[in-house]
Amino acid sequence: MTKTIDTLVEDIYALFNNDFKSNDLHASSFGKRLAETIHRRINEQRTHKYGIESLRLSMVGTECQRKVWYSGNKPDRAEPLSNSTKIKFLFGDILEELLLFLAEEAGHSVEGRQTPITINGVTGHRDAIIDGRLVDVKSASTLSFKKFEANDLRGKDSFGYLDQLGSYHYGSRGEELLKDKDVASFLVIDKTLGNICLDTYPVPDIDYNKKIEELKEVVTQKEPPRQHYMPVPEGKSGNMKLGTECSYCAFKHECWPELRTFLYAAKPMFLTKVVKEPKVPEVDKDGNLIEKELIDKDTEE
Repeated sequence: MTKTIDTLVEDIYALFNNDFKSNDLHASSFGKRLAETIHRRINEQRTHKYGIESLRLSMVGTECQRKVWYSGNKPDRAEPLSNSTKIKFLFGDILEELLLFLAEEAGHSVEGRQTPITINGVTGHRDAIIDGRLVDVKSASTLSFKKFEANDLRGKDSFGYLDQLGSYHYGSRGEELLKDKDVASFLVIDKTLGNICLDTYPVPDIDYNKKIEELKEVVTQKEPPRQHYMPVPEGKSGNMKLGTECSYCAFKHECWPELRTFLYAAKPMFLTKVVKEPKVPEVDKDGNLIEKELIDKDTEE
């Protein structure tokens, strides 16, 4: 009996019952892909592409045109990735390969892995088509996972995931592998707790050829567009900080030259205006700790 994607998550969980035996061919192919993924991540060199050549399909979900402009005109000004961030990305790649392997082991059809998708001259790579449905595979923190689990990306899609999903579906429409014409899904794993969910959305009615054309117009402008996102209040201190979208942007110091970074326990906070200085360590834009003179209030005149 052919399985459908509706039972994908429960079928993956069922693999871990004691009576399951892995398919040797699937395991061998998985091991090879995993080795290739690790090798690619460790050895990849960051190269700069300019203008239209810098565009990727993943950018169609980027609301900030200023970020698109910097990516195409000043890619060398992007913040370098830290080694820990590179390992985090590698860990995500490994988990995503694991999910596709488990889906196949669970008896589901996994086809079209990492197929290049080109729309209006701009290329991206979809993750897979599972049981005839376009699927984007993701690893997420526990907090982010809850949004997928609740089918709640429409509420706040900070990173443009729905547009990215829609673009991959749009570019796959002519293929026989794609059976589900009206919906696409995220297959997501909580990288902390191991929970899995399948989060499905209707395919948006968007002309992605036109959307790509708009991105091309942005990168060919002589000057960057106006800032899309503005700072938000940080509590009642009078301080102003970057929101989620800007905090993760590699060009935030280009947009905000006076930006200051304070290291809280949970994550760094990027302040554009400091009225009351936080009593936590501060680092410069390169991540170096800023030494500050300590004043003993008991001896202060």
